[in-house]
Amino acid sequence: MRWGAGAYYLPRLAGLGRAPEFAYTGHLDAERAYEWGVLNKLVPHEQLEAEVRRLCDDIIKAPPLVQWNNKRVIRAAMDSTLETTAVLTSNASGILASSEDATEARQALVERRDPVFKGR
Repeated sequence: MRWGAGAYYLPRLAGLGRAPEFAYTGHLDAERAYEWGVLNKLVPHEQLEAEVRRLCDDIIKAPPLVQWNNKRVIRAAMDSTLETTAVLTSNASGILASSEDATEARQALVERRDPVFKGR
C-alpha cells in the first residue's frame, strides 16, 4: 500500500467517525477492527492456516473473468454512482455470458463435473 493510503481507505472502511479515533490514539485491536469492518474475519491462530486455505480454494473455483470483472466494478463503484455501477455491471453481463468459461460452466453442469476455467 502506498504511503498515505490508510488515510484514504480507513474512513471508507470504518467510517468518518472511527477513522480519527484510530489516527489520534493509534489503538486498534483485532476485535475492534473486525467490528469496524476493517477485517473480514477473526480466526483463532490455530485455525488460521486452514481458513486461509479454504478461502483460497473458494477463490480458485471462481471463473477468472468473473473475478477480474468483479474487482474492476467494485473498485470503480467506490468513486461512482449507483447508476454508473449498474451500467458497468450490465455491460459485463453479456461479455461474461458469451465467454468460453460460461460455455464450460454450462457444459460442466450438464455433465455433473467441476468446470475447468481458462479465463477466456
